[in-house]
Amino acid sequence: MSKSFLIYMIGTSGSGKTTIANALTKELEKGGMCNLQMIDGDVIRSQFGGIFGYTYEERMKCNQAVRVVVHYLLNNGISVILSQVAAYEEMRKKVREQFEKEYIEVYIKCSYEECARRDVKGYYKMQKNGEMRGLNGADDIFEAPQNCDIVIDTEVKTVSEAVCDIVSFLKRSGYGI
Repeated sequence: MSKSFLIYMIGTSGSGKTTIANALTKELEKGGMCNLQMIDGDVIRSQFGGIFGYTYEERMKCNQAVRVVVHYLLNNGISVILSQVAAYEEMRKKVREQFEKEYIEVYIKCSYEECARRDVKGYYKMQKNGEMRGLNGADDIFEAPQNCDIVIDTEVKTVSEAVCDIVSFLKRSGYGI
């Protein structure tokens, strides 16, 4: 039996977190892993019914609620791929401390310019036009992580290369993949 893990995939909006998380999930499932749950930060925020705002305090509360969900999954032997902006080191520290044994931090690195060019969700355009405030990495803080297990620069690596890097890390780290 393989040990459970939490892959905390962090980065700014448009960096490629969700794309890589979805591709990684498919790859692991294709390899026979069935106790796996992918959680997208935007999706779960919506599933919470929009009760969390975008201030520092509200983002920390949302992260706390997500940690509760992750806790239940891990306790039931279900590994988690969590894709979330996680803009604050304090937020990442709380996740790291709570899930110390299962924790794998993956920074999906991408420049502001490239994220704005991709603008998958239209956030950068709305922020530029004054229709949105609090976009991490634009008019709100994004503290680049300093303590990652894996850094994937999506301006250099393809999705397939990113997935390969993460799977290789899991194998080297004894996760029974």
